[in-house]
Amino acid sequence: MGELALPLLLGLGAFFVLWYLLGNELMRRRARRLALWCKRATDPLGGAQTIQWLTLQSFRLEVQGPEAPFASVALVGLTESWDVPMIWLWNRLRGRRDLVLAQAALRRPPRWGLELYRPRGLLAGDARHLARREGWDDAPEGELRLAAVGGPPRELARRLLAELGAERARLVRLAVRRRDVQLSLALDLPDPARLDPARFCDLLRRLAREASREE
Repeated sequence: MGELALPLLLGLGAFFVLWYLLGNELMRRRARRLALWCKRATDPLGGAQTIQWLTLQSFRLEVQGPEAPFASVALVGLTESWDVPMIWLWNRLRGRRDLVLAQAALRRPPRWGLELYRPRGLLAGDARHLARREGWDDAPEGELRLAAVGGPPRELARRLLAELGAERARLVRLAVRRRDVQLSLALDLPDPARLDPARFCDLLRRLAREASREE
C-alpha cells in the first residue's frame, strides 16, 4: 500500500492541475461567448455600450441612453465554475449553470414591488433577504417562490410570468422595485444559442412595460 501512495498522490495532483487549466480555459471561452450574446441582446436598445470584466468568468455590460421604456440597462454575465471539481459538482447538483442577469432603471417607476425566485437558485438568498427587509409575505408560486404584499403585486407577478412563457423554465429571479434597480431578470443560460438575443431583448421590453404600466 505504501508503494502505491506516492504514485496515487502524484496522479491525483496531476488530475487537479489538468482540471484547473482546462477548466479556466473553458470558463474563458464560455464567458466571451456569453459576452457576445449580451452585446447582441442589447444592440436593439440603442445607446452606448461599455463592458467591464470583473473576473475570468464574469463581466458587466452597461447601456447608457437606451430607448424607452428604459433609463439605463446593465447585463451581468456569470459562467459556471469549472476550475475546481468539487465546486463544479456542488453547483451541478444544485442546478447552477451559466447565468445572465439584466438590471434596468425604468423611465416610469413601477407602482408595486415583488420578488419571484427559484428556491435553490443562485440568487435565492438575496431575494429572501430583500423580501424580509420590505416585509413581504413569501409563498409558493408553482415551482417558484413569490414575495409580495396584497393582491395587485401578486396579479402583476402572474402577468409577468405569462410574459415569460417558455422562458419561465430558465428563470432564476425576477424582481420589481419602486426605486434604484427597478427591474431585475436572471435566467439560466448554459447554451446561449438556444435563446435568440433579439427574443431576450423583446422579453425584457415587455416585462418593463408590464411592470411600469398604470393600472
